[in-house]
Amino acid sequence: MPMMSDTTESAASKSVQTETRPFLVGALWTGLWTDLQQLAGHWRLLLLSGFFFALLGAGYAWFKKPVYQARVSFVIEENKQNAGGLFSALAGQIGMDLSALSGTSGVLAGDNVLELLKSPTLLKKVLLSPYPGDTSHSLAWHYAIANDKLEQYQRKSGKQDLFAVEGMPAQKNRVEDSLLIVMVNRIIEKEISVYKPDRKLSVFRLDLTTRSEALSALMSMRLIRKASDFYIETKTRRLRINVDRLQGKADSIAGLLNNKTTVAASKDLLNANPAYISTTVDAEISTREKSMLSILYSDLNKSLDLTRTALIQETPTIELIDTPDLPLKKIYTSYPLAMMIGFLCGVLLFGILGKTVMHRIH
Repeated sequence: MPMMSDTTESAASKSVQTETRPFLVGALWTGLWTDLQQLAGHWRLLLLSGFFFALLGAGYAWFKKPVYQARVSFVIEENKQNAGGLFSALAGQIGMDLSALSGTSGVLAGDNVLELLKSPTLLKKVLLSPYPGDTSHSLAWHYAIANDKLEQYQRKSGKQDLFAVEGMPAQKNRVEDSLLIVMVNRIIEKEISVYKPDRKLSVFRLDLTTRSEALSALMSMRLIRKASDFYIETKTRRLRINVDRLQGKADSIAGLLNNKTTVAASKDLLNANPAYISTTVDAEISTREKSMLSILYSDLNKSLDLTRTALIQETPTIELIDTPDLPLKKIYTSYPLAMMIGFLCGVLLFGILGKTVMHRIH
């Protein structure tokens, strides 16, 4: 009995192996050619299906409005040298923290700039900036017009004057803020692209595509400008605080020193009479205080100059390589291409459906 079961299993395995057919590319093309020959008798239906889908492709090309792409290429130049050694030691003596000068570490280091340009906050500021030649309306107003959404937004918000320029006295409601968020999300998801053309280089590129040529150019440049200001302010904030603090101390000590000098001069004039000459102790104390203030003032000025130099070295520079020049690149759907693709899709769809129907009949 065990020998019979082994024989049965081997026979079954052989039958399974013989039923498995190898895949041949030639057989596939032969089968397709046979199916095409069978469908050749229905060439009128094939042409009718292709013509119908070609009309659909032409309709898509007609409804699909062209868009304009603005491209900005820029590079960020910043000090990557390590500010250690004697410079950090001198700064540490006056309580300065110059760890920001130890490289490009931080929130805005490296490729984080790519995400900064997609910040919803910066995009809102750009959209609420004034439109050239129409300072009463913002870019968001003209963006809604370009997308044929202004009347719809006015009905939803119940207001005629929407998206007031930032800083102008205007009363906004929740619906208007929600519509602005919808605009921002649309731009981030569909219309803006920030990338590095080459990972080995430090060149960044911003592509912004809208239905308005003027809006594409304006929004891309203003977004770069606002992102640059935010980037530079964030990178140099700590050093600027130190500069302001040292400047305040230097001004305070300079005031005290001037006061001491004025008081000493007035006493010399008042003490012209030998009967009212000040004591030697008072003169020594005044001289000592003045000397100490002079030393402090001198050291603070040195530290202030050192910090200002560090601030200049640490301030990054954003250089624009390519800016959008009118006319911008126009992206549109070609009628011949759309009709050709539609025709091929119609023929292919009819062929698949016809093949399925014939297989079911047979």
